[in-house]
Amino acid sequence: MMRHRYNYTPWVTKVLPFALLTFLFIATVRTAFHYGQAQSKSSINWNPSLQSDSSAKNSQPGSQQEPWSASSDLGVRVVRPVYAIIPETRDGRKNVTVVLTVWLKRVGARRAPYDLPHQAQDSIRIMVWADNPFDIHSRQWGHLKLPLDHAQWKPELLLETAEPGPILRSVYEPQAHHASSVIDHNLRPYSFRVDLPDGVGDCFKLIEASYPKHKAPICLPPARLDPTCEWLAPTGRYNATHPALFTTIGAVRSTVSIRDWAGFQAHVAARLWNYVSYQVAMGASGLLLYTDELQQSYLRRDPKTAELMRRGQLRLVEWDMHERSHDDDDGRGRPLGYNYDQALFASHVNLGLSACGANLWVIVTDIDEYLYIPKPNHRWPEPLTGCMKADGPDVTIHSLQRFDVLSSTTDPGDERKMWILPGSLGNNLTVGGGGGVAASAVVANASFSHPLELYDRVYARPLSRLHGKAVLQPGAQAVLFFVHDAVPLYGRTALVNHKCMVLLHVINFFGGRRKRPAESELQPFRNWIFAGPHPDERTAGVAEQ
Repeated sequence: MMRHRYNYTPWVTKVLPFALLTFLFIATVRTAFHYGQAQSKSSINWNPSLQSDSSAKNSQPGSQQEPWSASSDLGVRVVRPVYAIIPETRDGRKNVTVVLTVWLKRVGARRAPYDLPHQAQDSIRIMVWADNPFDIHSRQWGHLKLPLDHAQWKPELLLETAEPGPILRSVYEPQAHHASSVIDHNLRPYSFRVDLPDGVGDCFKLIEASYPKHKAPICLPPARLDPTCEWLAPTGRYNATHPALFTTIGAVRSTVSIRDWAGFQAHVAARLWNYVSYQVAMGASGLLLYTDELQQSYLRRDPKTAELMRRGQLRLVEWDMHERSHDDDDGRGRPLGYNYDQALFASHVNLGLSACGANLWVIVTDIDEYLYIPKPNHRWPEPLTGCMKADGPDVTIHSLQRFDVLSSTTDPGDERKMWILPGSLGNNLTVGGGGGVAASAVVANASFSHPLELYDRVYARPLSRLHGKAVLQPGAQAVLFFVHDAVPLYGRTALVNHKCMVLLHVINFFGGRRKRPAESELQPFRNWIFAGPHPDERTAGVAEQ
């Protein structure tokens, strides 16, 4: 049989270019998709309309099936290690090389509906911490401490752009009047800013001047491409008069180094359920919780916290400052421990949200502190547009007073047991939807079996005003943050009247921290959230003597 010989050359020459173009197109799309995901994991918002109740029940928390995004880096990039030389440390060591951790966020020029006037400039804001390898556990009051005070030494950060662009020098953000309004600067991270000229592009090399040939390449897309602000406060639901309010707390760690991870994380999940359900009932949109990879893994699998994440009321912020415990104290009985990085996470959340508008506010607080608006049936944002407004329109950090609360029916040593059991919400309380405009009209006078309902005594006097907690507008760009205070670059700080809004501090949340004092130091208290349809205003408030 004669075999025919076919000439494949014309066919190959036609098909091969088409196949090559198809391959290049697919590769480009995949690269762009993964690049967009890498910039911020908050880019996928959970949309309740995209999932029915039945499909929500069938999805597994933490699986690839999740239709919501429960975690984010807030669009903040971290670079470490970066080295710098301190000419002389406080212990007399000369030319010590310290290790810097540098966080960067591009802000400004967003062109969003709620941009603030000062946000027109395209800039990079930078937060820096320095660790001295010779004294890695340097601390004060149990919190990490810089090798030197800001006034004695600051890193000199440069951003190198591609030729023929300039080398940009960072500027220390706080001015003299900012620095003079706070104490203990060595507990507060550095804040820098680099204003970007037109045409410098999106990629840079970060340099510390004492190591000029050590360069950290980094690419920061324009702020308008960062989905973080829309993830937390969608512009269709929140505005300057009805802003979203998120509480934020640092990594919840054990006070001692343990290996019972499953048991501890189960307790954390129960505490978070009690915390978030109450805060949302008081009008908050939810909680930004700083977590490490291990804790994220547990919280995604726990049905209580997975449900809070599904609702959008619990958002996890990826945090890589790991456990850093130490047995020796600092001479004042304060070992470095579970909350050593509180100043860092507080500064991080303000950095990450500093490109957002007036439609987003944040309270930096602890898991044993509960927002309380003493006037019955008033929820956030009513205080902001009401009693807090009396302090002036330019207030961008409101300092909340804290009142300790106790239970007359529970022994102080037993209180911790109440908080590791999840309270059940009443059927008449609507907690879905994430707060904000809709949540300001949630069903009033709801009742639910919650540990805080047993707290019927409140101290007549608040804690020292130096130990208040801040509710702030991140867009005002707070700097010099420690646990209790900070300074806004735009606007000013004011103390909130105790009849307007406070924090209730459960002093025995983790154990018998304080015994009951004399009755003369206390007053009867009934949280109106639990008081039924007609709360008694005489016991619903707090008194400052």
